[in-house]
Order: sequence, then structure tokens, then C-alpha cells
Amino acid sequence: MASRTHRRETEQVSGLIDDHVSAIGDRLRGSVRLRADILAEIRDGLVDAAEAYQRAGLTGPEAQRKAVREFGPARQIAADLQHVLAVAQGRRTALLLFVVLGAQYAGSELFGRTGGWQQLWEGVPPGPGYLWLARATDVFSGLALVAAVVAAVLLRWGLRHFDIRLAAIRLTAVLASVVVGVGMVCGALLTVLAPGDGGVRVLVGGVGWAVSSALLLASARHCWLAAAERPDLRVATRVARSGASR
Repeated sequence: MASRTHRRETEQVSGLIDDHVSAIGDRLRGSVRLRADILAEIRDGLVDAAEAYQRAGLTGPEAQRKAVREFGPARQIAADLQHVLAVAQGRRTALLLFVVLGAQYAGSELFGRTGGWQQLWEGVPPGPGYLWLARATDVFSGLALVAAVVAAVLLRWGLRHFDIRLAAIRLTAVLASVVVGVGMVCGALLTVLAPGDGGVRVLVGGVGWAVSSALLLASARHCWLAAAERPDLRVATRVARSGASR
């Protein structure tokens, strides 16, 4: 009986709150799960506040309006939350890039140290052009790995200014996309130019890279959309700048 009464009270004070939460959610871009968690937390907080006002003597609509009014307008709240979503998505993309490149680099090193490349090429030595392309690919992957670490560290502990963070998040999205593009081109060339029948075996092993590339591209897309320059984000940028100047 008590639980049913509490449920009815919750339903009575949730109409305007749901509209306000939906208005905030419509302005947000980023991780679906993180966005849902944030909105659920906001709704729970607003419902608790409205129920407290209702127990203090306000009617249901009055309690809702007061809770929503004190929480703040949807546009301003969404702008502040978009900052959180953008940074989180940028950091997630950088970490995913680090994991993918780290696993690829470690696997390649282990394969080479155990004589895997010689077995793959069936004793046929690769030409100088093939070796140069392989080394260039390794150098690019190493540099991208370092860049991913730097981006993750900066988005976690550095870049306190919001507008600079937006630029770093966009660069992270571009970096992940470039890594995927370069990796696909170099991988295709190394497969086609591989001596002996090694190209067929490399192609089979490239399925894992294709899956990780798809994940990286999806994360990079979410990263770019989360940091896209929109009016609400420009408002948040100005607020952040004014707060920092104080």
C-alpha cells in the first residue's frame, strides 16, 4: 500500500519534469549510455526535489515548476552537460585508439621476434620497397600511439579552457579517422605486395583490424558530433571564459 502511494505521488510530479528532461536530452550529443545515465540522474534529482516541495505543502504542478525553475533552463543545462559529454567522448576515443594501436604494435613485435614474418613469406625475401613501406607503417603507428596517449592525458588532466578542449576533441576524432584511413591503405598495399602466399594469410588476419577500425570510426564520429560547434556550446564557451577570467 505504501509503495503504491509513493508510486502515485511520483507519477503526479513527473509530467513537467519529463518535459524538461526531454528538452535537455534533445540538445545533447555524445555517448548514448552516458547521455542516458546523466538524464536519468537529472530526472531522479528533480523528482526528489518536487516530492519534497509537495510534502511541504505545494500542489503537484507548483512543486514541479519550482523544482524545474531552480534547476535552470534546459538550454543552459544542456550546454554545460555537452561539455562533459564531449570531453568524455574525446577521452574514450583516445583510449580506444591507444588500445587498438598498442595491441597491433605488440602483436607485430611478437610475431616478428618469433620468426612469424619469415614463415608467412615462405622464405621469399621481400623487396626494399616492401620493407620501406612496412617500416613507414610502423613509424606512423608509433607516432599515432604517442599522440593518442597525449590526447588522453590532456583531456583527463589538462586543457582547462573549454574552447581549447573542443579543438583537442576534434583533433582526436581526426587522428582516429586518419589512423584508420592510413592503416587501410598501408594494409592493402602490404597484402598485395607480400611475397609468396603471405598476402592471403595477411588478408585473413586483417579481419580483426577491420572490426577495430569500424569501432574507431564510430567512436571518432561520436567524438566529432559531441564537440560540434553549436549555439548552445558557444554559450557554454563564453561562460567558461568569463568564469576563468574571474
